Formats: sequence, C-alpha cells, structure tokens
Amino acid sequence: MIAACGESLIDMVPSEQGRDLFEACPGGCPYTSAIAAARLTVPTWFVGKTSKDFLGDKIVSKLQDSGVDTSLLIRNDQAVTLAFVERDAAGNANYAFYSADAADRFLSPSDLPAKLPEQVVFLLVGSISLVQEPSCSTILSLIEREHGRKLISFDPNVRPSLIQSKSEYRARFEWICQRSAIVKASDSDLEWVYGMPAEAAAAKVLALGPELVALTMGEHGSLFLTRRYRIEFPAKQVKVVDTIGAGDSFHAGLLAGLGWLKVRDRDSLASLSENNLRTVLRLATSAAALDCTKRGAGPPTLHELAVFDPEAVRVAPGFIPTFNTKERIC
Repeated sequence: MIAACGESLIDMVPSEQGRDLFEACPGGCPYTSAIAAARLTVPTWFVGKTSKDFLGDKIVSKLQDSGVDTSLLIRNDQAVTLAFVERDAAGNANYAFYSADAADRFLSPSDLPAKLPEQVVFLLVGSISLVQEPSCSTILSLIEREHGRKLISFDPNVRPSLIQSKSEYRARFEWICQRSAIVKASDSDLEWVYGMPAEAAAAKVLALGPELVALTMGEHGSLFLTRRYRIEFPAKQVKVVDTIGAGDSFHAGLLAGLGWLKVRDRDSLASLSENNLRTVLRLATSAAALDCTKRGAGPPTLHELAVFDPEAVRVAPGFIPTFNTKERIC
C-alpha cells in the first residue's frame, strides 16, 4: 500500500551512559515512516540506497525485522549518512549531518524501479533526500512520473542547516506540494518556509492543490485541513524521552488510517467524512506519542497502539485486541 522513498541513515543518539557517548540507531524520515507503517501491518516497500557494510546491514535488518519489503532497496560500496543528535531538556532533537559521498544521497534514476508495485497506493517522500543532489533530482523525477497514478504524500521535515538557498527550497517545496495529494508538516517546518504562523501557512499549502494538509504542533496537538473541514486533536500526554521519529510515525499512522478507510485515489480522499478524518488524526497522533516514549526512532506496533489507545485502531481491518482492559494506558 505504501512505498517510501528517500534517505536511510544512522542516527548517532546520545547514550544513557554519558553525554559524549553515542549509540548507532538506524533512522531517516522516509525510512522510519516505512518501518512505522509496516509495524502497523500495512504492506510497505522502501525505495532507496544504502551501504554494503555493517551499518548498512543494521539499516536493512531493521526494515526486514519490521516487515518492510526491501526488494527495491539498492546496496553499494558507498558509506552511510551519519546524523549526530543532540537533545534539549524537553527531548527535542537537533541534528548535525555528515553525508558527503553517502549511498542514500547518490540515489540515481537507474536505481528506481521501472514501475512501482500495483498494490502501492501512497508514495511517501520527504526530508533531506529532497535537498541533496543527486537524490533530489532523482526523487523529483519519480514524483513527476507517479503523481497521476499514486497518491503522493510529502513530509518536508525541514533541516535548515542543509538548505543553501531558502528561495530555491521554497520553489521546490511548492512544486512538490502541487503534485501531492497529502502534505504532512510540523508547525516549525511551515513557519520556516513561509515566515508566518503555521496554520496560515498550512492554508497556503492547501491552496497549492493537496486534498489534505496535516499539521503537527508538538504539545499543542495536531490539525487536519481540507477544503471542507478543519479538525483538531489534542496531544496525548506521555513521558517524552525524545521526539526522534515522532513525525515519521505520525505520517505512517495517517497513511495507514487512510488506507484502512479504502482511500485509493484523490476522489475517495476528498470525500472522507469529518468523523473518519478525526479517527485518522487520532490514530496518527497516538502513534507519534508512543514514539516519543522511546529512545531514538521507535515506531509502535499495532498491538502497542491498541493497548495505548484502543479507539485509535478501530478502523484497522480485522484487528481484535488480545489484551485485558486493565492493561490499557490512556
């Protein structure tokens, strides 16, 4: 149902053993969303490139252990991108990227499948793979090829330290939004892109052509904007370890919920009821909240999500929780 295309990297996450010690954790925006979707039992493919060394093995193993189809993942002798992470007191992450000559950055047109699997409904793209060449041009060509056949879902996941020209970035951002059915962004993403309050910026994005704009606002909750509805949902109250991967889990929950509601094209997306959209928003918000309770990117499984918020997974086909109600964490 979902093909996620973009970077796969190693997050160097601060260790619990000391501030100057780091743990190597596989990560990356589309990569983590692919894992999050597969853990929700959604058929998922990852399209990208990684190394042949032991770090590449870690990246591939996490995909496969989570149930992601890796048949569209290319491996070569180039290195892996490293992202060193620094957490503030609230668990928010800052990043320093080292990606010169890295495999994921050098995704080329010849690495792309001639055709995406027929089962794919959503093509998920985003983040640093869309600001670094040649991966950027390669993925833009895939978007151009597929946007009339698949539902493009775009997460800018803006990393200002990697952007050399804000005006060029904004032009590319709007080009992708014009071809996307769904745009998922954080308040900080849109405030940086447009220099205006996040919800006003989200309305500006909606006017570019997507059917749905999903806005995440941290402790202030999340918001869906469509041409018919404005829907808010409060943040789940959890003990935050860090926010690494939370937005990626939100994105996966969003697409999983839409898929479970039989969204297959722009018409079926645009015709969703307010109640169904609210259910999807709750699902995505709960998935992000659970990710925040773990170190590094730690998307929840469908069972974990059902224990945490049973109402969030009521649209999952054929899923029957197998736990005692006393176990529920609400």
